[in-house]
Amino acid sequence: MTSVNPSGPIVPFLVAGEPLDDLIAAFDWGKTSVGPLETWNASLQTAVSMVLRSTLPMVVMWGEDGVLIYNHAYTAIAGNRHPGLLGMPALLAWPEVSDLNAHVLAQCLAGNTLTYRDLELTLHRSGVDEKMWVNLDYSPICCGDGLILGVLAVVVETTDKVRAQRRVSSERERLHRMFAQTPSFMAMLHGPTHVFDMA
Repeated sequence: MTSVNPSGPIVPFLVAGEPLDDLIAAFDWGKTSVGPLETWNASLQTAVSMVLRSTLPMVVMWGEDGVLIYNHAYTAIAGNRHPGLLGMPALLAWPEVSDLNAHVLAQCLAGNTLTYRDLELTLHRSGVDEKMWVNLDYSPICCGDGLILGVLAVVVETTDKVRAQRRVSSERERLHRMFAQTPSFMAMLHGPTHVFDMA
């Protein structure tokens, strides 16, 4: 099933009835550096089609200004900034992390890949500044002629995992302090062979 662009032809790489596909079909891309939907090259169409069908939060950052085209899973990252982020240049879309996005665009458009694990960010996505942690993977999008015209980003939030690890670490440190301050001998053993864990 294909989607129909109200101001143009049928768009075969979009699926009608899918919220993000319909938003993309209706969006006036002619007002961005990406250009009208019907002029998108095969590489951009393929990248967007792949992103829209992924269950992972994914974004295409197209052109030197990194115009954002993202999938439904990414709307959880965007928060109440969706759908306003669609079609925005990356540096304007997320001004609080514009230095990071400028670095990503420069590196990936030069042919490099970037990976970040449990990167701490502060984003204004729900009306207030919000601290979060994410895994980020960025890859260049190459066209058939070898030119690199975009960046593919995979964004996975790890906030719950990081906070859980910090709680466990904090509890372990508390136990260590308790053991160090006790006036008598104490030991914590684990497993059927009673291995000393703390003493």
